[in-house]
Amino acid sequence: MTEALPEGVVHYATSQFTHDTLPEKLRKNHSTKAGVWGQLAVQSGQLLLRRDNKEDLVLAADETAVFAPQEIHSVNPMGEVALEVRFHRQERPDAE
Repeated sequence: MTEALPEGVVHYATSQFTHDTLPEKLRKNHSTKAGVWGQLAVQSGQLLLRRDNKEDLVLAADETAVFAPQEIHSVNPMGEVALEVRFHRQERPDAE
């Protein structure tokens, strides 16, 4: 796994994709909102993760990678792939 999620973040959504269903907007440079971390989890195949100012990563089955809030990145399947994108955010201090 590359770069762990920070302590105190909570999972709030997951999107699942394959090489056929991965939206074009995720294949181009994009980012999450302020305060939102993303975690890629590859179930099968391989995925190329590109991030600004960092080396490209090739993620294979059972590997994950984290991208920080507002970090510019793109993902591209390397052949057939199945993956999840998990979203996490800081829990509000006043949340119960």
